[in-house]
Amino acid sequence: MYLGVDVGGTHTDAVLVSEGFKILTSAKAVTQPQVIDSLHAVLTQLLANRNHRDVKRLTVSTTLGLNSVLTGAAPPVGIMVTGGPGLELDPADWGPLFRALPGSQDHRGQVLASLDYPATLAVAQELAQKAETLVVGAKFGPKNPVLERTMAQAALAATTSVIAASRLFGRLNFARRLGGAVLNAAVQKLYENFLADLQKALLDHQLHGEVFVLKADGGVMSVEEAREKPVLALAAGPAASLLGLWALAETTTADPEQDILMIDIGGTSSDLAILSRGKPLLTPEGLTLANRPTLVRGLLTHSLALGGDTDLAYVDGQILPLAQRRGPALSLDPVNAPQRLPTLTDALNVLGLCQVGDVAISYQAFDKMTPGQAQKTARLAVDAVLDKLKRAFEEFLTTVNSQPVYTISEFLVDWRLNPTQAVILGGPAATLAQPLSETLQIPTVAPPEAATANALGAALAKPTTEAELYADTATGSLSVPTLNIQRSISSRYTLDEAKADLLAALGEEAQITFAEIFNQVSDYGDSGRVMRVRAQTAPGLISG
Repeated sequence: MYLGVDVGGTHTDAVLVSEGFKILTSAKAVTQPQVIDSLHAVLTQLLANRNHRDVKRLTVSTTLGLNSVLTGAAPPVGIMVTGGPGLELDPADWGPLFRALPGSQDHRGQVLASLDYPATLAVAQELAQKAETLVVGAKFGPKNPVLERTMAQAALAATTSVIAASRLFGRLNFARRLGGAVLNAAVQKLYENFLADLQKALLDHQLHGEVFVLKADGGVMSVEEAREKPVLALAAGPAASLLGLWALAETTTADPEQDILMIDIGGTSSDLAILSRGKPLLTPEGLTLANRPTLVRGLLTHSLALGGDTDLAYVDGQILPLAQRRGPALSLDPVNAPQRLPTLTDALNVLGLCQVGDVAISYQAFDKMTPGQAQKTARLAVDAVLDKLKRAFEEFLTTVNSQPVYTISEFLVDWRLNPTQAVILGGPAATLAQPLSETLQIPTVAPPEAATANALGAALAKPTTEAELYADTATGSLSVPTLNIQRSISSRYTLDEAKADLLAALGEEAQITFAEIFNQVSDYGDSGRVMRVRAQTAPGLISG
């Protein structure tokens, strides 16, 4: 059996899938402050009267990290950078803990201005008083890490948690590299705690199969890699939902070749994505997460801080959905209800579209907000949320259609996206399908598995293999460390040959995700080329 778990800000969902890829059972529990309690709850439900030894694989995804950065709950991160020729970073884009140091390198990695260590240490000590983790980055650090090493050395003298951007992402594009490193630092502690809870829960339930963490591109990685690079899993929640929709597409759409909009509404956030002619879209350049461009390869999704537990404020006759979650619906939190704002779920309760908790408490909250007009105000609230989703979809579609379109199996396609149907997933799916259809003016359906589609996507995510090839024509050597490949090459070896060799080593489903070549001249005048190529087997579903 295959087990999938998706831990969201509000609910933890799980499914158990048979070897024939049929859903055997599903489970849902409220996500507790101690995540291990939520894991115990769903695993106990799923594994009742089942042989634990038959679970040969578990894949987990979570939106906890993404929710923390979307809602501003992530801890602050100190940033130390050096620049070089070309466009410099704007400090205003990076917050009050950004420090540009006087060192610099050129595009070849040559140091133009060295760093003064005592001055660098003073900056690190100042930042360490305000942030537990420091990120260091040099504009051309991937070419030569010497300046990053100096900054890292100073940072480690000031704090114990330091991330070097070029070690995390060995590609150029300074802003994206640094953006990914900053987000990685912001969620690393959260993921360390989450993965510790996961491993303890698996041990408690005597589950000893393979354990994977879903990545943003729909592939999976080991627990060890997830601890080091949690940013790769930051958008795993949206990816899980999209994979779940992909698995359900044949049963939810009249024509699988059309473009389908996915809207997954959780308690804390909502995710948008498009299934184009039966295939998820891919962003090979890098995801933009919490308005910060990164080098994280992922399925093309868009997340916004809007969900069933979103606070609703009444200002000048209008309802404003706030980008925050202070707790569950008031109907589920009667003790704190008098001090809190009502939520989207409370509005749906008032309108009779659902019955979650004590409906009378939801009604009292809206009646207090606008005496005698509770239902009218609740309708305004639902309309405001739907309008915000519509505007987010229109902006997302415009952005997607303004750039080259890639799918998970084809790197570039030549069609313009035009969704003619929407599929809504998440807890409120059945309730909001019809109102959302009227707002978007396209048919909108909620499949029976809508509430746990994310966990299904995680369960069926296909393991992916990634490998990196290094070649040096000056030394005549080639190696692919993770595949234990090492051999000689000629001085005429090319980048195209390197790509072809790596694809052949990984198999026919592999895709090149990164390639670069550098010319270099030795002290003796000999010239050579250094090549670096990365490839990954294509993400997909184990069910085919």
